[in-house]
Amino acid sequence: MTTSSSSPARPIYDLLLHGGTVYDPANGINGETRDVAIAGSVIAAVQRNISPSLAHRSADVSGMIVTPGLIDLHAHFFGYDGTIQPDPVCLSTCVTTAVDAGGSGHLTFDRFNETIISNARTRIFALLNIAGAGMVGEPEQDLEGMSAELSARKIAQRPDLIVGIKVAHYAGPGWEPLDRGVEAARETGTFVMVDQTPIASRPMDEMVLKHLQKGDIVTHCYAVSKPMTDPEDRVRDYFFKARDRGVLFDVGHGAGSFSWRIAQAAVDQEFPPDTISTDLHVPSYLINQATMPETMSKMLICGVPLTDVVEMSTWRPAQKIGHPELGTLSVAGIADVAVLRQAKGDLGFTDNGNSGNRVRRAGQRLEPEITIKSGRVEWDRNGLTRDDWEHTVTQSGRLP
Repeated sequence: MTTSSSSPARPIYDLLLHGGTVYDPANGINGETRDVAIAGSVIAAVQRNISPSLAHRSADVSGMIVTPGLIDLHAHFFGYDGTIQPDPVCLSTCVTTAVDAGGSGHLTFDRFNETIISNARTRIFALLNIAGAGMVGEPEQDLEGMSAELSARKIAQRPDLIVGIKVAHYAGPGWEPLDRGVEAARETGTFVMVDQTPIASRPMDEMVLKHLQKGDIVTHCYAVSKPMTDPEDRVRDYFFKARDRGVLFDVGHGAGSFSWRIAQAAVDQEFPPDTISTDLHVPSYLINQATMPETMSKMLICGVPLTDVVEMSTWRPAQKIGHPELGTLSVAGIADVAVLRQAKGDLGFTDNGNSGNRVRRAGQRLEPEITIKSGRVEWDRNGLTRDDWEHTVTQSGRLP
């Protein structure tokens, strides 16, 4: 880290990230060396060779990847025992924005907002569970409490925080939860994210071809329990038809919803995900380390280009949740920035679910180096933005 205190030039930036390889799909910057300057809470400049003398602090991030702050479209911070505190995990893994996927319903959202959202430094949005209580208690089985009208009303009350509807885990035979979720989403101009394992009375092809509509999302798309591929590892034709209809597919890694075999077969057959997310909760973090950088690394291993992986983790989810001011390094935009290091070696990556937590070896992994949210450095793994310890003030109050 260098400072500009002795330079005759007057600093106009608070922080300069110098020499990084920038990926900003929203602005067509894909793997180019750029400096990123931050002033206050906004991006002040993205260009080559900005003088460090123009910044109060300058961090050399040469050889590292600089992207917009990552956006996790599917995480869990409220509603059941496996939820996780957002800030320690999100901000330490380059995630500046996350969406809680159905922890709360129309009866419990206000409590979620008061206890978690309003106290978090991570920017949190919510998908409202069609079940009125959300995932509290016996989750998502109370059909009588699933109200399209009341859910739409709650979204209309807090469109600044609630970005859509979540439907999941219903054990009954019918389509009522999904159809009510779709109704609430259409009423509010939002979308449905669905996690519903198919059963005889609710087959997957009927769900994606008849019940979901354009813009709705199937999460856990590479789970064995869904499943996307047939016994010969071929992607089932109705998934392609659903994509043609505008249905979207999200990774939602989780602790039981990502199969290496399915993911690799799908990518090989040109069925990559539309968005990358973690389904972050305690088991997924402990068993599979299913953070955003780890899940992004897995898609890179499957052969998805880095440019696409970044877009799936930043710009696409920003647009999906209706916040195009996020997921970009646009000048004058919000200064949410991720700096990732590419670790190399003989590394292992674990899948889950019915695949049996099987490991795959690969040569590189994306690791979080620096997280900046609204211009504030929230995570700095190696102190690149910090002053050197030798500048510590002595006991007498003087610099050495």
